[in-house]
Amino acid sequence: MRHLIRWWPWICLTACSGPDAPDAAVCRDVVVRLCQTAACPGVAAQLTPGMPCEATLLQRTGCEDEAFSFASPSRERVLDCREALLSRGPSTANPPACEDTRRFLTECPDVADFFREGRVP
Repeated sequence: MRHLIRWWPWICLTACSGPDAPDAAVCRDVVVRLCQTAACPGVAAQLTPGMPCEATLLQRTGCEDEAFSFASPSRERVLDCREALLSRGPSTANPPACEDTRRFLTECPDVADFFREGRVP
């Protein structure tokens, strides 16, 4: 146990190291989290996803393509806004709370517009 306490800071620092996820993966992660909460009051009405939700949003945004990259909004902006959707952890096995998704949609209108309206050609 003593060794675990001694190495804990190093373990924490290296646990999240590695290359950044590609933009397409980040975008798909947001799509999954938004669709997991699409049944929440005030969410579906703002996304107007159609059926099925994930396929619609992936096609709308273009992030189904592995070569996808953020332009507007920027990757940094999406990552900042995505934090609201991560309150229950980094895994999509734990969907965000409805209030977190509503916060994402209201506090990040530019990013929400991207998922609502898709890429601007």
